[in-house]
Amino acid sequence: MTLDRSLALVTAILLATILGVGGYIVVDGTRQQLEAAKGDEMQATALLLTSSMAQSASLSATHADRIAKDPLVLDLMKKGDREGLTSLLKPTYDALASEAGVNMLHFHTTDIKSFLRVQDPKNFGQDLSMIRPMILAANRSHILQKGLEVGLAGLSLRAVAPMLEGETLIGTVEVGVDLKTLLEIAKSASGADYALFLSPAMTGIMPKDSAVKADGAGLAIESATDTALFQKLYDRRAIGLSREPTSAMVELDDHRYGTFAQPLLDYSGRMIGTIFIVRDFSTIESGFLRSIAMAAIVAAVGGIFVFSIVTVALRAVLIRPLTDLADHAEALASGMAEGAAPEGSGHGDLRRLKDAIDSLSAGRVTAEGKPHDGGDA
Repeated sequence: MTLDRSLALVTAILLATILGVGGYIVVDGTRQQLEAAKGDEMQATALLLTSSMAQSASLSATHADRIAKDPLVLDLMKKGDREGLTSLLKPTYDALASEAGVNMLHFHTTDIKSFLRVQDPKNFGQDLSMIRPMILAANRSHILQKGLEVGLAGLSLRAVAPMLEGETLIGTVEVGVDLKTLLEIAKSASGADYALFLSPAMTGIMPKDSAVKADGAGLAIESATDTALFQKLYDRRAIGLSREPTSAMVELDDHRYGTFAQPLLDYSGRMIGTIFIVRDFSTIESGFLRSIAMAAIVAAVGGIFVFSIVTVALRAVLIRPLTDLADHAEALASGMAEGAAPEGSGHGDLRRLKDAIDSLSAGRVTAEGKPHDGGDA
């Protein structure tokens, strides 16, 4: 292999290695930054929902406490005037339903039985002592309770306030917020989809209109912004109980989804299911792949351009002068006159090489001439 081809091959390998290693480092670093950004985005998305739930719980507690301390409400509750309470509080309930997503205004007697559901006045009388520990806690402690709890109507964000006249308990009042409304608000703000999954094994209650395994070991969708999507993910076993926040990537129907799961806790801190969040990262992933493809094209074109420049420079600075020196040396070896100095012979070491060749040639000629001169003497 000639010197110019060897140098061209070495240059090509060197450039390809540098571009390959550099490209890998850049792409890998960008990928790690992208994954970290997606993880931060999912955590921020989860925080949006949990913050909304905490705020709604505080507002529910405020409304429940205000109603519980209203003298007119206390008087009607003492009298057991169900119709009077309904007439008094129906406008309040309608306002809270339209403005704050409230879907429950429920009064309970001191023996923890349903006294009045303002949203459903004809539905009352159930014994709630075995299935509503939040009401039981407020009833016994005379302290307001708030948070998530599963009831006969399903999971709801509730606040239960004791109705006290002095130290005497008159009853309890409950304000509940529709979780589906909170999920939809969070979706509008973040673009992600949310779902709340309940574990019948943990709650002891099977949510309505939810298909779960007969043994109750599965999870049931309580509320979701896209039920079909979450059902597909559940069927693929991408959703399960999680005692720690976990994130993952899932491919489904030619889409790449980022998922985030965290424990769903009731008001007492007991785990009752999981909060599952899904965000479609297909557009971001496609953009990243397009960026990689564009970077590869630019690197390839740039590599070819640099290779061409380096090859031309090597030919001009090294290969051509060496070729000229080789021709010059061959001419001297064949006994031809030295002639003009080859181009490039003035370039540093190349000039030294030419001078060395000329010196060797002159020495050889002198050595050959001495025996001939001695023979003629």
